[in-house]
Amino acid sequence: MSDLTQPAETNPRLVRRLRLAGLLLTLGLLIEAATLFWSHPTAFLVFLLLGGALVAAGIVLYLLAIAAHPAGTAQT
Repeated sequence: MSDLTQPAETNPRLVRRLRLAGLLLTLGLLIEAATLFWSHPTAFLVFLLLGGALVAAGIVLYLLAIAAHPAGTAQT
């Protein structure tokens, strides 16, 4: 019986790009969450410029990773 959690054909390049995209998103969201508790005018700049840029980069990398990945053959 095969393990259903591991796909039969794993593309290491796709996995690496998806992990990096997830890391960027997580880091951006953590920075944004931290700035919500920071009561200083620069908190908005850090929220927008650093957190927003990391989230946007993660989204773009995710979309590029799945768009550049070749479609697999359908098995019936």
